[in-house]
Amino acid sequence: MPTLRLLEVKSDEEFTDLIECEWLSYEQPYNGFFQLYCPTTGTGPNARAESMKESTDRQLAWHKEDPTSIWLKVVDDDHSGKVVGAAQWNIHHSNPYPNGVEENDASWWPEGEDRRFASKALEQWHRPREERMSQPHVFLNICFVLPEYRRCGAGSMMVRWGVQKADKLKLETFIEAAEPGIPLYLKQGFELVDYHVIDPTLEDPSERWKELKERFPPVRWAFMRRRALGMVKGD
Repeated sequence: MPTLRLLEVKSDEEFTDLIECEWLSYEQPYNGFFQLYCPTTGTGPNARAESMKESTDRQLAWHKEDPTSIWLKVVDDDHSGKVVGAAQWNIHHSNPYPNGVEENDASWWPEGEDRRFASKALEQWHRPREERMSQPHVFLNICFVLPEYRRCGAGSMMVRWGVQKADKLKLETFIEAAEPGIPLYLKQGFELVDYHVIDPTLEDPSERWKELKERFPPVRWAFMRRRALGMVKGD
């Protein structure tokens, strides 16, 4: 087993390796929904590298603008501290949606039908949070591990950090989980509440919209909850 270590991300410079790990993790296997957030735009030989750089800068900016954001990373000490996984936790000491969920504008997509499609998909994803998470809580926004390091304990380390933080603060914890991650979260005390399907539709879709629907088929997410310390079922 590799020698893994959990660290909190402290510097801007760490985001380059962090987001490269993110892209590699979601490319194997391919995750179409991730592409809504981090698309490869352009067709030239540098398209992927340029798109990854844009994604890195954007996610770093989001992190620095959000006082609730904490990024963690897991490194392999047997391979010079290689980043093998990472997670972003948000710690909300108050209702994060006092005025409702903000409008989603996927401005990183080119203007036109592609941006409209991505914005509608993200709106479908974020809208239920207003009803379900309008109280103080801890939220796992994203968690990923390189394929070759899965089932080595990296994911458990990052999830355990968050639930321990939530227990200390006596807060509920929420996750919107993809199917492969559900067993990990169940082991950490989460309950499966229900599923939410993201499927952007129009009454009279354009040909481009139909192409995007094929590229990004409906995605089913599991909404999961871990109760705060002292909370019993029915609360």
